[in-house]
This record gives sequence, structure tokens and C-alpha cells, in this order.
Amino acid sequence: MQSTVVYPKLSVPVVVVPPRQIPHGELVDAVRRGYEGVFPVGSPRARAVDRAVAMAGRLAIDAHPMHLDPGEVMGIRGLAARNAAAWNAFRAYAVPAAETALRRAGVSAHEVDAVILETSTLIAMPSPITELSRALSLRPDCAALPVFGMGCRGGAHAITLAHTWLRARPQDTVLIVTADIASPHFHIESELSETALVGSIVSSTLFSDAAAAAVVSAGVEEGIELLDVARYEVPGTPDAIAWVATDEGMRFRLTKDAVRSIPAVGPTLLGLVAGQGWTGADLAVCALHSGGNSIIRDARQALGLTEHQVAPAWLSLSRGNLMSSAVLDAIALIAGRDDLRPEPGAPVLGAGFGPGFGTDAFVGRALLPTPCPAPAHHETSERHDVAIA
Repeated sequence: MQSTVVYPKLSVPVVVVPPRQIPHGELVDAVRRGYEGVFPVGSPRARAVDRAVAMAGRLAIDAHPMHLDPGEVMGIRGLAARNAAAWNAFRAYAVPAAETALRRAGVSAHEVDAVILETSTLIAMPSPITELSRALSLRPDCAALPVFGMGCRGGAHAITLAHTWLRARPQDTVLIVTADIASPHFHIESELSETALVGSIVSSTLFSDAAAAAVVSAGVEEGIELLDVARYEVPGTPDAIAWVATDEGMRFRLTKDAVRSIPAVGPTLLGLVAGQGWTGADLAVCALHSGGNSIIRDARQALGLTEHQVAPAWLSLSRGNLMSSAVLDAIALIAGRDDLRPEPGAPVLGAGFGPGFGTDAFVGRALLPTPCPAPAHHETSERHDVAIA
């Protein structure tokens, strides 16, 4: 008798963000003021600042959930202070996200066999995964997979890593946690070239702070059934998105290769979809990384998708790029909104884009129940669970 393949399933993610909401225009204006007087008026780099601020103003972001207020963002100095702020945020958001994800999935801490933590904004040894495991009271023999440096790919990478783990150990239960806190890492950069300066300023107004968590196991009842995963690194683009270590802290670098490389990952994503006998038109909806206006538009074009299929990415971007939590946020949106939630068994695609430059992606089937109606003012709570002070 032929055995039936049991695929791992991803629970509906819990996304936790800071309660502080900074209007996008306010953040852009704070960055603009931070650069006033840094370069001579009318100089090439002063004009580059003006150009970057104008580009930042066109990002499809309404407001940023941020751990620090704009004054703190502009004033924080030194690696130690920046890392301490990231530690405080990790404890405030990542731990509650994980606790809530376990509770909602009906999984006890003792039942978790492996935990995956993705972060690119907190440096520590032991890894923050050690504190997370202790805070959750996970078993002493629970496998720990800390991952640093995947950036905006982190959420999708965690899902693909959990899928790979469970194909080898199908009876296990895996907890995935993502936590990226961008607000402590802003820098006034007076030494950059015009091109690099534009990338630095635009990126500093793109990111927001968030943590997210979900459970992956064969026993999950509601979420996304994970059928297959893929990964692709675009040749020749290792510096498209990067941290540069300095005495002042980690400095973000973004080049045009990040946007230009989206068409190069399209064939991998289409091949992943085709492996299930599907085309882009068969996908009910997609959980794509909300990397910015151009990223979403280029991904839509490369995959031949409709506006409805990429709507979760635009909705997630309205609160800024949540980095490693962005793809999990898109899935939470799909699960929580009547206009996005597909029929049971409908095909879905998820993908994150980031450092490398490359993609991590997955295809699956939606197993999402219709939630009980909630008052309109509870929309944020449905999507993101709670906002922790």
C-alpha cells in the first residue's frame, strides 16, 4: 500500500510590534533635519540628500511601529547603546510573540523539539536564542538554531529551514521566531558617496520594528500546509544589502542591485510553483516580502501576478518594512482578512528577498478558518496580536 505524505504545517503567525506609531512623514522629516548643515548647500551630496528625502517620501508607508522615538533614533550613539536598545526590544516583543504563538497553536513549551531564531539587529553570545529558550521554559535538550544576518529573508528562511528539519524528523515540533529592531541603528553618514548616501537615507526611512512567531509541525491544524521550498542566490550581488561593522555600530548598506535582482529570482519562484503543477495564475494569494515599492512591483511583474495576489505585501508595507517578520506579517494578514483569505486548499506562495542577494521561498496550501467577527477597532489586534509597551 502506498503511504500518504504528511506535510508540515505553519500555524498562523503572531506578529508583535511596538505601541509607538511614527507617521512616515514625521520620520522622513526627522532624517532630513538630521542632515541639515552636514553638507554645504548646493553641493553634490546636499543635492543627493534632497533626492533621497524625496524618494523616501514616496514610499507606500503610513506609519512606523518603532521601539525608539525619533529623538532617540537620531541621538543614540555607539555600538553598546544601540545593541542595548535592541536587547530591550527583543525582550519586549520576541518573547511575548513566541508565548502567544505556542498558546494559539495549542503547543506546550515541553513539546517544542527545535527553535529557530532569525535576527540581524542584535549581537550577543550566547545567542539571544538562549535567553528566549529560558524565558519560554523550553526543554534543556531542545535543539537551537540561531541564525544571524539573513535580514529581510529571515522569516521565509526560518520557514524553509523548519520545513527541511521536519522532512528529516517528521514527528518534531518546531518554533520559529523572528526579531529585527531597526530603530537603534540609524546613522548620519557624512563620508558616503552620493549614490551610497541615497541608499542609506532611503533605507533609514523604510524599516520598522517587529517580532513574530509561529509553530511548524504536522500536527498544526490551521495555517499553511508547506509542500516545498526553494532558495536562490543571485551571482555577483553579495554587497547589494549588507551591514558594515564600525566603532560607532553596524551601518546599513543598500545598492541598486537589490532592486535590479528581483527579475533574476523570478525563474526560481516560478519553478517552485511549477513543481506543484501550478502557474502564477493558480495562486490564490502570495505572502511576499514588503521590501519597498519597487520590490513589490518588480516581483509582481516577474511572476505575472495580479494586484490582489500581491495585496498582502502592500498592506504590510503600510507599516514599513518589518525585515525578517515581514513575510510572517503577510501570512497573518492573509489569515485575518476576509478579502484576502483563500478557500481551504488554495495554492499560496511565500518569498523573502534579502542579503545574498537572494530569495528563500515556499509553496503550500491554505488551511485557514473564517475567524469570528470582531469590531472594526480590533483590526490591529487581529493582525498583530498585541502591542507590548
